[in-house]
Amino acid sequence: MESYTVQSSDGYPISVHEFTPSTPNNKTIVFAPAMAVPQKFYFKMADYLTQRGCNVFTFDYRGVGSSLSQSLKSLKEYGFFSWTNDFKEVSKHIKEKYPENIQFMIGHSFGGNSIGFSDSYQYYDKYLTIGSQFGYYKHFTPKMQFLIYLNFKFFVPITTSILKYYPSPWFGLGNPITSRAARDWATYLLHPDSMLHFTQSKKLTHYEQIKSPMLLISIEDDLFAPKTSVDILGNRVYENAEVTRKHLKPSDYNLKSIGHFDFFRKKNQDILWPIINDWFELN
Repeated sequence: MESYTVQSSDGYPISVHEFTPSTPNNKTIVFAPAMAVPQKFYFKMADYLTQRGCNVFTFDYRGVGSSLSQSLKSLKEYGFFSWTNDFKEVSKHIKEKYPENIQFMIGHSFGGNSIGFSDSYQYYDKYLTIGSQFGYYKHFTPKMQFLIYLNFKFFVPITTSILKYYPSPWFGLGNPITSRAARDWATYLLHPDSMLHFTQSKKLTHYEQIKSPMLLISIEDDLFAPKTSVDILGNRVYENAEVTRKHLKPSDYNLKSIGHFDFFRKKNQDILWPIINDWFELN
């Protein structure tokens, strides 16, 4: 594993980790992380995929994990579009480094939604998303609806106004993030059009241009990405892509739970990770 930085379009250094296989199969896989989740969370799966011959890359959005090179307060105006521009520059760098490779993406939660916030789709031949969803909160369970509304309608504006960043760990939501990212997150969850609202207001998204094959995975006990919200993502947002849907029930795999995060944990390597092998034809 090699660690280095890639310059985003405005010069901000983005932390990247590269995993190099001993016997390459001419396939590249890039992890697009979930909101406020540092790249190190994906290292075990990255190692696994490298052992199958893939060149694998992880990265952190600016202000998160190893890409926190300035104070969050100084980065307060950088949000979703800055993050997805970081993703684009990383994707471009990787494609230029291995131009002959087929390039795939694994997107976790927001990572799977981020594809359309820039034209980074041009660098990918196939996608797999896990727990990525159409974020409008009213598609969630009643309890989650209450918690989301309370947090993002009230706590986000209050905490970002006072602290000049969003203290995600206070609410069990990963690393702290910038004020703008938190406000964008609130819009994504509270507006009925979710990520498509950004298209209407800024004309900066590219969801309609995404046409490659996509496997969208939902999980029965994932409170952050209910099946209905993942269905809407495929039907309404990625409507021009070649979408395949897969819904996982823990009981079908003799598991007690999977939730929003356990798909990526090494304990499920032999149980759930073969789904990735099959989709990207790594066997």
